[in-house]
Amino acid sequence: MPRMLSVMLLTLLLAACSSGGDTYPAPSLREVTAANQCMAVCQSRYDSCSASPLGSGSSDTCGTGVATQRDGRCDKIGNPELRRSCQASADFCRNRSPALRCGEERDRCVSRCGG
Repeated sequence: MPRMLSVMLLTLLLAACSSGGDTYPAPSLREVTAANQCMAVCQSRYDSCSASPLGSGSSDTCGTGVATQRDGRCDKIGNPELRRSCQASADFCRNRSPALRCGEERDRCVSRCGG
């Protein structure tokens, strides 16, 4: 009896695996071209970002001016622990490598392309 059950189970498994499954239509040439163009724009932005000595201009990646106005913003915080945390966060953002910043921007761009 257990052998008969295992044979039936194996047969069902093979039948399930051999089915065609869901089929999806291939994307149109227009969709493929648009995605390729979008990805080319992302790569172009990455290349120009990487070529820049400061990377992608940091104020949008670090928050509104945190990296450039560290002393002005963080020094106004009264609580010493929060002030040190603010300064550490601003320093981290400012000192991140351009490759990391540019790579993150490219990844966000590509995700908007659908890729």
